[in-house]
Amino acid sequence: MALSFGSIFSKKNLNLVVGLITLLIVLWLVMFAVPGLFVSLFDTFLGNLILFLFILLALMYDLNLGAGLAIVVIVLYRFSHMAARQGFII
Repeated sequence: MALSFGSIFSKKNLNLVVGLITLLIVLWLVMFAVPGLFVSLFDTFLGNLILFLFILLALMYDLNLGAGLAIVVIVLYRFSHMAARQGFII
């Protein structure tokens, strides 16, 4: 099964692609505007608990949505700790 440009942006997948691009833009805007929010989410026990419960609720609603959110949170978690170790986040 080969992926082509036309199959990715077909009418069936258009809402998914637009939603993904919108999610990435919103995450970038929030990270740019309020970087302390992500630091407090990933560095405190309460923030980690909120993220875990959010993923758990998403998993209960839809397995694919929960798995996708878990992957996004893991990537953001790793990125936040990598940036904090290198001194980028003050």
